[in-house]
Amino acid sequence: MTYQGMTALVTGASMGLGEAFASELAAKGANLVLVARSEDKLNRLAETLRTEAKVEVTVLPADLSSAEAVERLIADVKGRDIRIELLINNAGLGMFENFLDTSFAKQVEQVEVNVRALVSLTHAFAPGMVAAHRGGVINLASTAAFQPLAGATVYAASKAFVLFFSEGLALELERTGVKVTAACPGPVATQFFVNMNPKLQAKQMDQPGPVVSEILRGFERGKKVVYPGKLANRISTWGARFLPRNMILRLAVGVTKKLNQT
Repeated sequence: MTYQGMTALVTGASMGLGEAFASELAAKGANLVLVARSEDKLNRLAETLRTEAKVEVTVLPADLSSAEAVERLIADVKGRDIRIELLINNAGLGMFENFLDTSFAKQVEQVEVNVRALVSLTHAFAPGMVAAHRGGVINLASTAAFQPLAGATVYAASKAFVLFFSEGLALELERTGVKVTAACPGPVATQFFVNMNPKLQAKQMDQPGPVVSEILRGFERGKKVVYPGKLANRISTWGARFLPRNMILRLAVGVTKKLNQT
């Protein structure tokens, strides 16, 4: 796949993996639609990319936890006659607390961002790709998608949805010229994990740039699922396939506690 001249929409583009996706795609010649809540951060990134990569960058701030905002975003893109050829559903939200210790509003916000917004944007923009017989969707899942995580129950369940949705959609579209890839990174040195646990050290995490490069390489090769970063990330997903279910649940509890207490 060549990215030169195509238009990619990146959610969660103001920092972390989203910013890394935007930077690498711009360097490859892709025009961009950048989406996140922070308009100031998006504008600064857009100006940098326009200057350095000489690409077109459209900034569309939106709060993806709001269904109405997602619909406005879709209408705005279509109203500008922007044809999205690559959709990167990178925006994500995670609560690493016991389910009943957190308000319902905060728990359901994860579903709105991680599931509803992702499905809405895919349903809105994938048909244009199918009609053109080219393009693709990259959805950010997680190694958390492979087992329940007590202490991050809704987050893990939402990422399992992203993984299964992506794999199913990839099969539905495999003869259309449109690729679908689920990316399953482990901890990445981004604000997401800093917010979760400020004590996590950089050496315990992967860096955003290499993770994004690996995801894009897998996408280009037509992989339905990519496990970027440390080999341990891939190995951590094997337990769900080979170990007894109750053992997986107990091990997962230990991992969640360790992340929260490191």
